[in-house]
Amino acid sequence: MTEPVDTVRWGLIGAGDVAEHKGGPALYHVPHSRLVAVMSRRPERARSFAERHGADRFYTDVDDLLADEAVNAVYIATPPHVHCELTERAAAAGKHVLCEKPMAMTVAECRRMIEACKAAGVQLMIAYYRRFFPAYVRIKALLDDGAIGTPLQVRAHVASPYQPRPDGERRWLVQPGVAGGGFLTDVATHRLDLMTYYMGRPTHVAAFTDTLRYDFDVDDADVVILRFDGGGQGSGLFSWSTGVEVNEFEICGTAGRILGRDIGQGRFEVTAGGATETFHLPPPSITHQPLVEHFVSCLRAGQPNRLPGEEGMQATRITEAAYRSSRDAVVVRL
Repeated sequence: MTEPVDTVRWGLIGAGDVAEHKGGPALYHVPHSRLVAVMSRRPERARSFAERHGADRFYTDVDDLLADEAVNAVYIATPPHVHCELTERAAAAGKHVLCEKPMAMTVAECRRMIEACKAAGVQLMIAYYRRFFPAYVRIKALLDDGAIGTPLQVRAHVASPYQPRPDGERRWLVQPGVAGGGFLTDVATHRLDLMTYYMGRPTHVAAFTDTLRYDFDVDDADVVILRFDGGGQGSGLFSWSTGVEVNEFEICGTAGRILGRDIGQGRFEVTAGGATETFHLPPPSITHQPLVEHFVSCLRAGQPNRLPGEEGMQATRITEAAYRSSRDAVVVRL
């Protein structure tokens, strides 16, 4: 339980692509939620973002934003290397925290973030927004209702050809000291999070994390094998290096399976009892809006959110173990 708030008044830290197109608009499209301030180290970017998105003011120093008494929650939309530091500073300032994924660079940093927010009596939520998409919500309900029996195996296959932007805006994605890794920490963590959402916490990880095509210092092709605490199994095939787009997600159970060949657009089918039912539940136009709606409702009620740090760090536990497994040629037991 935390002290309820009437209106969530956001301070946004970071004004890049994710804030521009995904997280930022959600902050002011949700009832009882306002974008009060934005911070970027680049003055023109901060000013322009504030004007376009209707923020009351902008800052170029994070301490100034955290000192703003009108702000009672922050959305951290920066690269991962500063997630831990910014969360600790926001918590110390008494602000609730919505932090972008991946949660942090290491599991140790994740634990620091959790402890800082607990000590300050503020909520921490991690922005794995796909858990709140209509298709994945329906899949969760189907699993809970026993539509395919007991889930035993989960599989994700995601390929997205690497396409650097001409302006270099997201070049940090291939800088290990900033991103923490490559495709595995960037895109794959969304699917790893969904695997833990449906199958439970990971207990064993084996992986190959390789750079097969590009000349940079992070992985562009990954294979991950998982075992979960309920005994279920998982596998992931993730790649920047292939020339085709793939977005598949599958769960097999004792009585059927759920298969999404175009899960990014919310299309999937359920096969059980000799029949197949198809679903098309498109994602929201503003990707973060259902996520922000949930967090705002929790803050207004003083109730815990469904994706706190303890949940959000599960994907980081997997990626950290996967890099170790690949480096040392071992199965890592968590």
